[in-house]
Amino acid sequence: MSIVLIQNVRGNKKEGVMIMARKAIKRENGSGSVYKRSDLKRRPWVAAAPAEITIDEETRKLCTKQIVIGYYETAQEAKDAIEEYRRHPTTKFNITLDELHNEWMPIWYAGKSKKLCSGYDSSWSHLAPLYDKKVREIRTAEMQAIINNLQKERNAKRYNREVTLPPMTYSGLSKIKILLGLLYKYAVQNDIVSKNYAEFIILPKKEKSSKDCFTDLELEKIKQAVGIVPYADWIYVMCSTGFRISEFLSLTPGSLRVVDGVKVLIGGIKTDAGKNRIIPISASIERIIDRQVEVNGKTLFCRPDGSPMPTKYFRDKHYRPALEQIGVRLLTPHATRRRFSTSLSAAGVREEDIVALMGHTDFSVDINHYISQSAKTLLEAIKKID
Repeated sequence: MSIVLIQNVRGNKKEGVMIMARKAIKRENGSGSVYKRSDLKRRPWVAAAPAEITIDEETRKLCTKQIVIGYYETAQEAKDAIEEYRRHPTTKFNITLDELHNEWMPIWYAGKSKKLCSGYDSSWSHLAPLYDKKVREIRTAEMQAIINNLQKERNAKRYNREVTLPPMTYSGLSKIKILLGLLYKYAVQNDIVSKNYAEFIILPKKEKSSKDCFTDLELEKIKQAVGIVPYADWIYVMCSTGFRISEFLSLTPGSLRVVDGVKVLIGGIKTDAGKNRIIPISASIERIIDRQVEVNGKTLFCRPDGSPMPTKYFRDKHYRPALEQIGVRLLTPHATRRRFSTSLSAAGVREEDIVALMGHTDFSVDINHYISQSAKTLLEAIKKID
């Protein structure tokens, strides 16, 4: 049994450790040591760098300092670790991925846009299982396992609620691989590792963009998030009215009217058929609309100060963050319009009613005449999906 003062490379912390060891495997003088600790079961073999005589900063006495390179399952693995250390001697030999990231981040982030850095922060959050692992011990398989897991639905907590997150998009997975590649490049440059294992990560085939819409389950999640997640109510109104995002944000308090005894929103700006179309207000969104009227802004869905909400600002700062918090796919705002159309069709709403509500022009229907005469008919169509 022996007591050795070891140098913990990760934290530069000196600690006296009582080591219960078998006789060390004989090596050349000054080439480090390999020994087995009987108190360690899973990885009992210890690889230690050559001992150094130094002065203890606290006691000012001579002492032996030895860097423990790592713990291994077999003696051969320990020997290989010493050889690797001798080829690349560095005080960062045992650096963890978290420590490497903290060192790399201020260097790489300097001069980068806030949006870009925020994106990489998000990618980094998915690598938590690797934070405490030594960079030189991480292999492609461990990184690949994280990528594979993110391609499946998974549970997570958002605003103290359990939610099911959808599979991550190709873009999100690609950003994680890029981040790992940047970290490994930095590690290679600093002689921490000699190989970039991140470049061997396999991403799924990039799917062609499709005109997708929110599923029934996702629509229900959006509905349940109203009053909990900021701007979930706005997104739910978009899914319930079919307005394009520009049309939605252009609605004013004056857009709220009563036609044929039916409370409706009148809006639409893109085509002749789509202009000033009538959208009956369903019971599920009536209270949301009423609250927005009380804001008394220049537009119905406005900034807190009452000024109009810019389309790009809403999409980037409110719409996408809300979807992330709700735990649904990050589809474009136009997906809310497709959700509305899909709901109408699935509920068996007549084709001419769908045309009127969506403002389409590709059907042989006198849209303007139809709309001016049928607010009650359109309300019945809306009720089918409410």
